[in-house]
Amino acid sequence: MTLPISAILPIFNCRERLARHLKSVEKWADAVEQIIVVDSGSTDGSLELAKEILSPFKAIFLHNPPGLYQSWNAGIATATSTWCYISTVEDPITREGLDHLVTVMNRHNADVIISPPEMLNHDGTESVEQKMPANHLAESFRTGGLEDRLLNRAETISMFCGFLPHGLLGSSASNLYRTTLLQENPFPTDFGHCGDTAWGISIAPIARVAFTQKSCAHFYCQTSFKNETPEQQLIRHRQLAKLAIQSLTLKSPHDPEVAVMLGWFESSDSSIQVVRQWLSDQFTYRQELESQLENLRSKYQGGILAYLRRALRDEWKRLFCR
Repeated sequence: MTLPISAILPIFNCRERLARHLKSVEKWADAVEQIIVVDSGSTDGSLELAKEILSPFKAIFLHNPPGLYQSWNAGIATATSTWCYISTVEDPITREGLDHLVTVMNRHNADVIISPPEMLNHDGTESVEQKMPANHLAESFRTGGLEDRLLNRAETISMFCGFLPHGLLGSSASNLYRTTLLQENPFPTDFGHCGDTAWGISIAPIARVAFTQKSCAHFYCQTSFKNETPEQQLIRHRQLAKLAIQSLTLKSPHDPEVAVMLGWFESSDSSIQVVRQWLSDQFTYRQELESQLENLRSKYQGGILAYLRRALRDEWKRLFCR
């Protein structure tokens, strides 16, 4: 049976990793209604490889200027199936995983279904201890004997807004979305690599979100990633917190539950902001100390003893050699 899914595959100069990823895509490509490849101007043969493997499955190929979430949105705008799946390179899913997500979506009449990814190392050969919020929630479900459940409004808001700058969405390639919801609420493109977190914040007050504790996809933890300083993390946190307050404020006059969660978030965020500001100040202070120490090292390359000798000599000359 064909699954009513439009699968979006964004690519950009990733031929080596894409070759590995397409091996997993081939296993479920004939099970979905539509595959949309969005290329952002690859020059390393990524597009040619995708066409070679996916053309037999009648894939649609689009070109969109570089930009992660811009590419996602371009593919989503073209999607025509009931459900939308974002197949990001290095985050493979199984045919059984897709079937399970559709089943749970229909069971709960949900707009979004979230599953915890199986966390693996950079090439997918070993499990790692690193966890996303969805993995922790899955452990709680298993402890409580739950398989899957529709989250209530307060749970949805706390899950999407309570881990900033991270979010319950975790790996979007582990989830399934109602296509019309994505088309009406595109992924924000002005939050750097946190666009999916920002999207979760935006839809938390309005979407029906279900969660399953079953892992349907893998997530490869890359060995290199963008590190942000505490100051940059503070800025990112404040951007996302501001969006959360705006989203909740917009809905709170018409929904008492959202109004309660707005009060919770503002109180919780106030404490978190103090901690993040302190971490940022401490980091800046340490940088200043390290800079001063380096200046002293450069100025007194002969060491403290040599510096003291020069200081004593200069003082001797000042006092007795006039």
